[in-house]
Amino acid sequence: MTIFLINNKIPFSAILFFLIISSSIPSRSSWAANVAKGRPAAKTETFVTYRYVDPMTNMEVFHLLVPKGWRVEGSVAWSPNPALPAQSRFRFFNPRGSEELNFFPTQSYFWTNNRLFLATNPPGTFRFGTQVARPVGLRNAFSDFIIPGAKRSMRGMTVVKEKEVPELAALAIGLPERGVKASAEAGKMRIVYAERGGQMEEEFYAAVSQFVTQLPGSGYSSGYFIDYWYIDYAFSFRDEKGKLDSRSRTFQTMIYSLKVNPRWFAKVVNVREQLAQSYIKGIKSVGRMGQMISQAGSQMREDQQRGWEQRQQANDKIVQNFSDHIRGVERYNDPRAGKEVELPAGYGNAWANNLGEYIVTESPGYNPNIESNQHWEQLTPAK
Repeated sequence: MTIFLINNKIPFSAILFFLIISSSIPSRSSWAANVAKGRPAAKTETFVTYRYVDPMTNMEVFHLLVPKGWRVEGSVAWSPNPALPAQSRFRFFNPRGSEELNFFPTQSYFWTNNRLFLATNPPGTFRFGTQVARPVGLRNAFSDFIIPGAKRSMRGMTVVKEKEVPELAALAIGLPERGVKASAEAGKMRIVYAERGGQMEEEFYAAVSQFVTQLPGSGYSSGYFIDYWYIDYAFSFRDEKGKLDSRSRTFQTMIYSLKVNPRWFAKVVNVREQLAQSYIKGIKSVGRMGQMISQAGSQMREDQQRGWEQRQQANDKIVQNFSDHIRGVERYNDPRAGKEVELPAGYGNAWANNLGEYIVTESPGYNPNIESNQHWEQLTPAK
């Protein structure tokens, strides 16, 4: 997963950035009480606010709700690459089960039909830190790049479902600059495979986007194009075979609760612009990254702020239309936080404390204050 901005393109990884999945564990006392009464325990989930702080900037990158007890592996890493100055790869998993969610790094490439350029910069070389490679379609992106990059011990892998995801393709295109022809295809691929003696099921999502600029020729040479293309928005949900779909409403809770810090994102954008200028001037930036990051501003220019706000509005709409793939949230009023919060649908009852923790439960008689030293208040549904 990667954070970058090019051609005013804010990727899925910068908007959704990180999702976390979890299991549902009823409290011991409520479970015991229900068993004693001869009826099944009411399902209860507890969510906490998770914050990730970038050690290079000491700034919060994002925060979101995560089910209590889950672990996270991964971090944000900076590099002197003007296309991808801040990158990350994260794994979110249930240490007591097999559920997990993964975000994979964005991959950026450059292509052109300029024969002179390709003679001196053949495929496999790098241009301004970006690899020269011919574009691939979505199916090849899954089979040749994304799934092998997941580094699974897969045996007997079988593709069980493929489907286009037009909302993700729209997000991948973003807001291209004038004169840039943008296109994208996005979709999901579900696979089943054997791992450590069991059958696992994993659903991968990704987009392949292209940003093509046509340039005029000079003298006797004809015009040519340059194409910056990306394998982006790559993430996956994983669980034992037959259990994956039951986590859908928890997945969407993570998506809706995610908030990226615009001040940190502004710093990424400003570092990207400094790196681009350094490459143009022929200045090596490897040894200057720390200084460049510390000096980069964390305020957006007016045009950057306008683009950010437009992308936030578009992202909200697109994510809401993602219901065919990830379902199930309800809005509640949280008076302590002074905002609405989206929690999994179908429970009917929600509670919050002043630590940013939330409990959802199917039992209308459940009261977390009875078994907790924190003060919990019941939330009302948003109208």
